[in-house]
Parts: sequence; C-alpha cells; structure tokens
Amino acid sequence: MRFVAVVLCVTMLAGCFGYNSSAKKWAYVGDSLLILGGGGALAYGIEDKPTACEGAGCPYHSEIRGGMVAGALLIGAGLFGLLFNATREYVKSSR
Repeated sequence: MRFVAVVLCVTMLAGCFGYNSSAKKWAYVGDSLLILGGGGALAYGIEDKPTACEGAGCPYHSEIRGGMVAGALLIGAGLFGLLFNATREYVKSSR
C-alpha cells in the first residue's frame, strides 16, 4: 500500500491542466478523481491504526501514517489543478 501511495503521489503530484475547452473538461474530471482518491487514501490512513499496546515494551507508532500523507498530497494536487484550470486562459493554437 505504501509503494502504491508513493507512486501515485509522484506521478500525479502536479494535478491535471487543460489547454482548451475539451482538455479542461477532462482535466476537471482528472482533478476530481485525484481528490476522491486522496479522500479514500486519507480515510484508509485514519482507519489503519495499529493495535493498542500497554506496558513498558510497546513500540512507538506515529499518529501520522503513509496513507494520510498520500491522501493529503493527492487532495492538494487535485485542488491546485482545479484552481489552476479555473484561472488559466485557453492556449491559441495555429491550426
């Protein structure tokens, strides 16, 4: 799961950007999928808690896990892509 989360974060960190009307529509779809996937990864990271341990020999478990970090990055990339698409002008091609 951690490897998949890292690969998703690296490949989709920049979000989706459109350069014309059709590409912007699909970029909005891609950005929405990034946000939904990030929400799923974040929910998995919150629910994936280690078993409770009491006593002196218990190992330390951080409250921030990989799924939570991956989810936050994917949600951030999707939101950045939505904002960038909303404010970006269409690129005029010479066709």
